[in-house]
Amino acid sequence: MIERYLPVIVGKAIAQLNLAKLGEIRMRIGYPIVVDYGGIYYLGLNGVTDVISKSIICDKAMIDFVVTHACENSIYAYNEEIKQGFITVEGGIRIGLAGTCVNEKNTIKTIKNLSSINIRLPHEIRDCSLKILEFITEPQIVNTLILSPPGAGKTTLLRDLAFQISQRYIKNVLIIDERNEIANVVNGVSQYKLGIFCDVMTNCTKQFGLENGIRSMRPDVVMTDEIANVDDINAVLYAQGCGVKVIATTHCDNLENLQTKKDFQPLLSNKAFNRYIVLSSRNGAGTLEGVYDKNFKCLCM
Repeated sequence: MIERYLPVIVGKAIAQLNLAKLGEIRMRIGYPIVVDYGGIYYLGLNGVTDVISKSIICDKAMIDFVVTHACENSIYAYNEEIKQGFITVEGGIRIGLAGTCVNEKNTIKTIKNLSSINIRLPHEIRDCSLKILEFITEPQIVNTLILSPPGAGKTTLLRDLAFQISQRYIKNVLIIDERNEIANVVNGVSQYKLGIFCDVMTNCTKQFGLENGIRSMRPDVVMTDEIANVDDINAVLYAQGCGVKVIATTHCDNLENLQTKKDFQPLLSNKAFNRYIVLSSRNGAGTLEGVYDKNFKCLCM
């Protein structure tokens, strides 16, 4: 699937790899293409290589090819995503963008002169959440925040939690999938097996999804990815005030750094989350560093 968005020379090289192991493809104008393939490697004509002289060098035409095809030849139609720094395509593949931000009245209007992109491939790993499931469901499902740096497996964990809670506990789970990364919905159908009792709202803000989804779908549990700002946090507090359990993720590498985030103080001071799950990439994506209660007491290392 990823090959359709890649220049021919890059697509042929990627086709020689095991996509189950491929995490990222990084393309920077004038530099070798780099892949995360169970480790960091250069991309060569015959697959991955440690030898820089055998690597494929990215040029502007390659960047333009990826972005144009990801936008289905209509960059204007995708500008709402572009100005947020990413494009999400079929398969839940997310293409991060770096370039020149165009500002107008302190608002980002678009990103132009793209100089590098990061293509991130999602993976479905069934049962990866079982090691922490008992901590957030016994004796009942509790509000949970999953912390990890980018690329450390929080979305993959959240996806499996949706499946496990739906199937094992017969709970209505509403997934607020702002960037269509969790469920990868195509023509109304998720490309992942999320569970019989899961509903998905895509391409909406967390605030809209949480406020309207609770009224319309009557969920027992709401799941959402990457809460980051005041609007997201207020939406989480609203959901919890409605008696709905919330399982969410955020970019952060440990509890100490979470406590320094000003916007998160209402969540922390109100002890809005009963459990904190901390992940890292120390021993590969999804490494469980610890499970903590609402008072930051460690329950599992």
